[in-house]
Amino acid sequence: MITRDAYGIPTVEAETEQQAWFELGRAAAEDRLWQLEYDRRRARGRWAEVVGEPAVAADRLARRLRLADAAERDLAAMDPGTLATFEAYAAGINAHVAEHGTPVEYRRGGIGWEVWTPRDSLLMFKIRHVLMGVWQYKIARAVLRATAGADAAAKLDPTPLPGMRVTVPPDGRVGGARAELLEQARADVEAAAGHLGFLSESEGGSNAWVLGPSRTASGKPLLVNDSHRALDVPNAYWQAHVRCPEFTVSGATFPGLPGFPHFGHNGRVGWAITNAAADAQDLYVEQFDGERVRTAEGWAPASVRDEVIHVRDGEDRVERCWLTPNGPVVHGEPAGGAALSLRWTATDGPCEQFGVLRRMLLAPDVRTLLDAQDGWVDPVNNLVAADVDGHLGYLLRGQLPARDRLAATQVPVPGWAPEFGWRGRVPFAGMPRMEDPAEDLIVTSNNTVTADVRPFVSHAVNDAYRVERIHELAAATQRATADDMRAWQGDTTSVAARRWAELLAGRGPFTGDAELARAALVAGQGDLGPAGTTGLVHACVRRELAQRVLDQEIGTAARAWLMKCGLPGMPVVLRRWFAGLTWPREDGWPAADLSDELLADALAAGWRRAREAGLRPWGRLHRTAARHPLHPVTGAEFDPPAVGIGGDNETIQNGAYGWAPGGPFAITNLSVYRQVLDLAELGAAGWVIPGGASGSPGSEHYSDQLTSWQRHELVPMTPTTGAPTR
Repeated sequence: MITRDAYGIPTVEAETEQQAWFELGRAAAEDRLWQLEYDRRRARGRWAEVVGEPAVAADRLARRLRLADAAERDLAAMDPGTLATFEAYAAGINAHVAEHGTPVEYRRGGIGWEVWTPRDSLLMFKIRHVLMGVWQYKIARAVLRATAGADAAAKLDPTPLPGMRVTVPPDGRVGGARAELLEQARADVEAAAGHLGFLSESEGGSNAWVLGPSRTASGKPLLVNDSHRALDVPNAYWQAHVRCPEFTVSGATFPGLPGFPHFGHNGRVGWAITNAAADAQDLYVEQFDGERVRTAEGWAPASVRDEVIHVRDGEDRVERCWLTPNGPVVHGEPAGGAALSLRWTATDGPCEQFGVLRRMLLAPDVRTLLDAQDGWVDPVNNLVAADVDGHLGYLLRGQLPARDRLAATQVPVPGWAPEFGWRGRVPFAGMPRMEDPAEDLIVTSNNTVTADVRPFVSHAVNDAYRVERIHELAAATQRATADDMRAWQGDTTSVAARRWAELLAGRGPFTGDAELARAALVAGQGDLGPAGTTGLVHACVRRELAQRVLDQEIGTAARAWLMKCGLPGMPVVLRRWFAGLTWPREDGWPAADLSDELLADALAAGWRRAREAGLRPWGRLHRTAARHPLHPVTGAEFDPPAVGIGGDNETIQNGAYGWAPGGPFAITNLSVYRQVLDLAELGAAGWVIPGGASGSPGSEHYSDQLTSWQRHELVPMTPTTGAPTR
């Protein structure tokens, strides 16, 4: 039976486990059928059949990635029990369509229904994660090196800086050993960079913390999270409850997946994840001679096949898809003699990870939950957990390549050089893990996982300010409550903006517009709330500052290219570099060395930009801009409302935006699922998404949680009302 609460969130109650998965599939189809279609078509490289030319580039990449081949391998490797779960879920999806047909989007998209299979669930899961990996940042750094030079690339290198907080242990900081290891890798990087010349022609986050019993009013843990992504329509996550004799679970999952790998609780233990930015993807520069590729043993045949991309209202395209011993070609054209291939743990061999999903639901405590992750491959996430007995836990969940040389963690490396290959995977026992730390606190906010050099998790993780702010709030709060946690989730104080205010308090006074901007930032003290103007002035000034400091550091031409190149990884490289200007070094903040002349010029230009924007409250300009997947066909007809919030990419209330001076402040990345679990009273837990349970534009539940989300409120996780729908 399926019932729904006041927000349309489904509860599945079933007499058997297989029936539960069948009914959850039906509920997913009822709420999100078009989203399921969108995901599987993106993964198969068939989205251009629906929206035409705007999707051709993405379809080309999807065909090159050969995700369908990887899904076939995963399916063949499934154990019988897991396969039965996926089959029951797929049967539920198909049953809904057989009974109720397809929603209006199918008619507007000009397509019909194709039977859903377990393979489609695997494809959906892979497409949701391949572009969240690190490989596009490696391309961005490589192109930067090839275009602007090694010196510029080094100055913008977003490696973690000494003193930045790590997750394991809770009070740990990045130290010198890591810096020494990175220094050892520089010679390898320089050697690899010699093969990157063709790239100069080149033209897809979260918070989670848990407070232990000594820090909470209830004497039981508080587990909190919000997941950061681009805002999809409908939202990436879908809330649901499932109850059957074997287990009970409440949480958020991807529609199309029979499990809850990311967020939720089973009545005894709760869990949440953040993106670890862990490096499970390497890029290789491949040399080609016709249809042969260079290997360590000499020239060998490459696998080549042509795939046809059908384009709505356009001509079909033929995409030549290449496969090398290192992996599929994802960038460049082998016909020109060079291209890049991708080796990714999720496609390098069968992923036998999906049995983990059921083991999570049966876990009675934190230790069992963490142990249950053995076998998980990708994505590699920070998993935090707490149970009703008061235990806390953390695990870097997933598999990392075991590498002897670290150049591949920074840039693409020669594909024919065996020293850059993998020597297996880091064993489960070797992944960072902790239980019940003495600090009674675990925080992960896309910051560096550990100061240890082995296993090597990632070269480029230095989102350092959100984790600092959470630790500040924890230190200032005695016996925290769930209400405190909700307030923390809406916190708009930027430690970085506050440091700029401290710096400017000791500079000047300036004159004219520069002084107006300086005074406004000093008075704002880093609070980027939606009702004030500090967020706007800070945004305008940091854009202008970034432009001028980059001109000074790498030159005007390189800076202009950097801000306009359009590479997906470049905005992240840019914002992480800028964050380092206010990070303490041995000789103080780098920003303190900026001249009064440069500061005054940037302040004045920023104030003028803010004035052009009307000096309006930040929340009126810093707004969501979600677009339905059919937007290229339907225009704004199916787009949800836009709302404004405070904060930016460095506040707990996350809301990133672009860096181009004078550009809009539309939010590019934000919280897509919030959850607060008090393990003393799970019945009082709360959750919210920036949208609604339903993906149907005409439904009352299409965006009925959006206002609560904007106000940093949560809706009850325990159903408030319920009526049978089946």
